[in-house]
Amino acid sequence: MSTTQGSNSSLSHPPRGLSFAVFLVSGFTLFLLQFVAFNSKNHLFQTCVFTGLPVLFSLITFLVYRSHGFNAYWRPYFSYDIAAIALSLMWLFDDLPLNRLGLDPKSPAGMALEKATDALILLFAISVLCRVFGISLGSFYLQRGNLKVALIFGIFGFAVMASFGVLQARSLGISIEKIRTWTPWLLTFCLANGFVEELIARGLFLKAFEPLLGRLLSNLATAIVFSISHVGVTYSADLFQFLCVLLVFALLAGFLMQKSDALWGSALFHAGADILIMIGIFAGVKT
Repeated sequence: MSTTQGSNSSLSHPPRGLSFAVFLVSGFTLFLLQFVAFNSKNHLFQTCVFTGLPVLFSLITFLVYRSHGFNAYWRPYFSYDIAAIALSLMWLFDDLPLNRLGLDPKSPAGMALEKATDALILLFAISVLCRVFGISLGSFYLQRGNLKVALIFGIFGFAVMASFGVLQARSLGISIEKIRTWTPWLLTFCLANGFVEELIARGLFLKAFEPLLGRLLSNLATAIVFSISHVGVTYSADLFQFLCVLLVFALLAGFLMQKSDALWGSALFHAGADILIMIGIFAGVKT
C-alpha cells in the first residue's frame, strides 16, 4: 500500500456534503464508542469495542483503498484506523507503569504517568504504521513547520489559559502551595494530553480530509467530533456551555495547526486549557 498508488487510482471525489457527513458519522462511531468503553465497568463490552473498532476500520480502509469509486477515502480511513489501533493499545497497556510502580491511578502522579504513557503509545503506533505504509509523519503535522508561529501563539495561549486556571483555583479555595505541589504532575499531564488529543483528534485528520473537504470544512468536521466526544465528561458544572466553549477552542486549535503546519502550537494551547480543568480534578471539584 502506498500513497502514490492511492492518489493515482482516485479518479473522482465524492460531493463535499456527503464526505462531511461520512466523516462525522465515522468520528462519532470511533471516539464516542471508545469514550464509553474506557469508562465502562463491563470488561466484555470493553473487549468488543477495543478489538472490534480496529478490525472494522482496517477492513474499511482496505476496501476503500481497493475500490475504484471510493479510493479517495482511503487516506482518511487510514487515519481512523491508526486512531482506533492507538486507542486500543492505550486501553491494553497504559496502566502497566502504574501497576509496576504501585501508584494510585486517581492520584496526580498516577494520572500524569498514565497520560505520559498514552503519549508514548500513540507516537509509537503512528511511527510504526507510517513506516510500514510509507506515510510521512509530516502528513500528521509531526514536523517543524512554521515553528515561530507555533511557539508564539502556543506559548501565549498556554500562559493565558494557565493564568486563568490559577485564578479559578484561588476562587475555589485551592491554595497556591497546593498548586505548587501539583505543578510537576500538572505539567506532565497537560503537556502529554495536549499532544495526544491534538494529534489523535486533529493532526491525524486535517490533511487527510482536505482533498475532499477543503481546509475550512476539515477544521469544522474535526472540531465538531472533538467537542461531541466530550459529551460524557463529569468535570463541568454546565455541560452545554462547556461544549460550546470547547467547539470554539477546537476551531482555533485547528486553525493554528493549519497555519503553522505543525502540531506544537495547538498542543501548547490545549495544554494550557487543560490546566483550567485539571486543577479542579486534582482538587476533586467541578470547574
